[in-house]
Amino acid sequence: MLPGMNSAAQAEQLLQFFEASGEERDYSVIGSFKPADAVGKCVYCNHCRPCPVGIDIGTVNKFYDLARNGDTMAARHYYELKLRVDVCISCAHCNNRCPFGVDQSGRMREIADYFRTQDEGKCNN
Repeated sequence: MLPGMNSAAQAEQLLQFFEASGEERDYSVIGSFKPADAVGKCVYCNHCRPCPVGIDIGTVNKFYDLARNGDTMAARHYYELKLRVDVCISCAHCNNRCPFGVDQSGRMREIADYFRTQDEGKCNN
């Protein structure tokens, strides 16, 4: 048996894929579907890669969103990253690659400001 298959009939149905026409096997339309509520929001899909300076944009965004919601562990993970957003060169390469229309270049500045403010708050306590 194949993983996810419960019977020989299911395996036979799966194998019918190889007898299907090219048009029937073309699933590229799936890549064009976007949830309406995700437009303009980072969903950490990493389609923005590669960053010319090596920032892991999806991870940075995830840590930022979690930190803003009070997750102190995510903030610590952000500070442990080898490359943080302060090395962003604002080239907008990520903007051009984002299928959700996120202004990642602008978001990198927002993230840098947020974590800079957090650092300053620590120094003032």
